[in-house]
Amino acid sequence: MLNRISKGDERAFGELFHAYYNHIGEFVQLFTHDLEATEEIVLEVFTKIWINRESLPLIENFDAYLFILCRNHTLNHVRKQAAEQKRHTAYLREVDNVAETLEEGSSDPYDLLEQAVQLLPPQQQKVFTLRRQGVKTPEISRRMSLSIESVKKYQHLAMKFIRDFVKAAAATSLFYWMVLFQ
Repeated sequence: MLNRISKGDERAFGELFHAYYNHIGEFVQLFTHDLEATEEIVLEVFTKIWINRESLPLIENFDAYLFILCRNHTLNHVRKQAAEQKRHTAYLREVDNVAETLEEGSSDPYDLLEQAVQLLPPQQQKVFTLRRQGVKTPEISRRMSLSIESVKKYQHLAMKFIRDFVKAAAATSLFYWMVLFQ
């Protein structure tokens, strides 16, 4: 079957997919506890198999190969989720700090901006800082060895995060003003 798939036989690939889909889905689900993430990981694994189909005849133990692919994709997903949770927790902690600062009467907008910038992921932070210094997108692309589209995406994500952060701080400030003047 692997030889047929390596030659582009979609029917054989479909058979492989149906033979293993539930089995590896159950395995991945044990770690993700998220049906949507499980489906995404399983589809990524099969996509990778199809993309690299020419190398299938070289695989001596397909079950082990499939297990390793699933394990690696699942671990990457779990790590990504943990990092996102860590960033989210840091964000919430920082929002609490902003709320305390606002409660104490200091609401310097530059402090809010700097706090938001410090919470950005490293690539977004660097792109945002360079743009703030007046460096143009093509130069940032060259300096960071990123595509122009990636630079634009990081800039957009950074601006969205900062905007949301400042809005959250403003909402918190408004809440405290409302409580103080009741």
